[in-house]
Amino acid sequence: MSGFESRYEEAQRRKRAVMENRGRSDGEFNDFALAASEQKNLVRKRLEEGFEHPFEREIGGRVRQPFKEMGLRSEDDAVLKYFVTLVPKGGKARASDDKANLAVQCKSKLLTLDYPYIELNREFMAALRVDCDGVFQTPEACLFLLTEAVRDGLIPCLPHIIVGDLLDNGQLARPHLIWMLPQGAAVWRSEDRRCRQQPIRLFDAVARGLAAALIDMGADPAAPTMTGRMKCPTSPFWLTLTPNAEVWPTLTEYADYVDTGISRAALARKAAVIQSGLGLTASNQIFDVLRTEGRRLLAEWHFRSDNRIKGSRLVLADHLHEALAAFAKHSGSSEEGVSYVTAKVADYLASHFDPVKLEGKTVNRGKLLDVVDGLNTVTERQAAGGRYSGKAKGVSTFEKLLAAYRRLQITGTPITQTALAQASGVSRRTVISRWDEIVNSEACSQKVCENRCIDKKVAGTTVPAEYPVIAANPLIEARSQYQAANQIQKNRLEVRPVGNAHKWALKATKANIALIAGERIRRYAGAVGQRQTIKPVIDDLAAVYGVTLTEAEVLQAANSATDVMRAIEQICEGRWLSDAELAAMRPMAA
Repeated sequence: MSGFESRYEEAQRRKRAVMENRGRSDGEFNDFALAASEQKNLVRKRLEEGFEHPFEREIGGRVRQPFKEMGLRSEDDAVLKYFVTLVPKGGKARASDDKANLAVQCKSKLLTLDYPYIELNREFMAALRVDCDGVFQTPEACLFLLTEAVRDGLIPCLPHIIVGDLLDNGQLARPHLIWMLPQGAAVWRSEDRRCRQQPIRLFDAVARGLAAALIDMGADPAAPTMTGRMKCPTSPFWLTLTPNAEVWPTLTEYADYVDTGISRAALARKAAVIQSGLGLTASNQIFDVLRTEGRRLLAEWHFRSDNRIKGSRLVLADHLHEALAAFAKHSGSSEEGVSYVTAKVADYLASHFDPVKLEGKTVNRGKLLDVVDGLNTVTERQAAGGRYSGKAKGVSTFEKLLAAYRRLQITGTPITQTALAQASGVSRRTVISRWDEIVNSEACSQKVCENRCIDKKVAGTTVPAEYPVIAANPLIEARSQYQAANQIQKNRLEVRPVGNAHKWALKATKANIALIAGERIRRYAGAVGQRQTIKPVIDDLAAVYGVTLTEAEVLQAANSATDVMRAIEQICEGRWLSDAELAAMRPMAA
């Protein structure tokens, strides 16, 4: 760095000489000249009297008391001098007191470097930043852990700059770890067709690899790597350390140490495991559930033009975190460990939100992280993934066969292996292999479900004497409505033998099926619209009950329900739906 420092000082001398020898005009002062004069006075005052923070103000999440600092931090530090050269020229450098909203504050680069947050040159990237969410007892403790990582070969060298918030109790909170490339080795990032994409991808991969190597220290894998935004190490608001001024690896040398193949999704899941303390399996399952809900919320906000999605990504992460926390609490998962997973999911989804990808299929990377944990080779991981996929497909096929079996029961169609294969869309060979499993499962469910079947032998001549009674809702005490509901069921139901038992089934008349159609449309038209709901309802009822309704009949049935009927529907969710049908329809309503 000694050669760089001498060239830096030479450039500064030449710049001062040009400024001193510049000719002056005797014209009148205009607004621009006045602003330049005022800024020049501010720069002179900053150099002579130092930096002064005159009043209490919140910076970086906490209130800062008034203080004063003399001199420039980069004055006697070669590393910080090099950092200064990575910041754009005055009038182009963006900085702010708020990390979410950076803008050009003034034309003086010297004054800009006092702001807490700054953005480096985005066209020539030379600084790798890792956000660390940890809080260390002392700055020395943080430096010790980094030294251990270098000794273990996880990272090639200590970061060139550590910049974080020194709390009143001496702790170092949420530092940024900055590694810089050697002078002349910056990565060119431009829209120019001559710009090569491979070095840019390598830059991003190395940044991910550094985060992966330091994930036990609290490295944040969701932090963007290509923006160049960071805590400004020359700002008096932060504690700045420069522990490494000797070792300057190139991008390729960084790549030899760190894992450049790990995805950001897998990193986010690993960070959730470590910080939540829930264990790999539980944490990964919670992460997957929250990710699915988070994607649904983002799609809903986007297509509804919700104000929550119109701000910056940091604001979006806050809104998403709040919504996912409420979802987790409603689901009964509000312990402290889940809150860490929620934070990681919100940060990951917000930082990688792309509206273009909402309507297409996406890859859920890292979903089987707990399944392949401890497996080193690709062959072993592929085999474990294949076993998991086969098991999941087996469960899905069983549910499809069971639903088809119950549809055949309702319609009174003779249940054979061939008929079940045609109704379910599953091969006959699979039906034959799982036939006993399906029949036994249905027999067990009939014995358990008292509202659907009576355990009577076919040889018996007696049939159920009473119709199934609708359970009372404790929140509504309208007894007459329950009686009306049971009377309607009595007029609509019939009993028929099914296997070795008698079971209640709906009479497949046009009037009854129209009743079902009207109820379904009233229930789900609010979600997708009445017109869009009609055809799927008609097609489904024709396939299940063999009764085809016209669009006019369905509309008439949907709009002609009495107040009593609508009250009954509120009490008895899915009166005419089986358990399988109700489970399939509920996601449509959501």
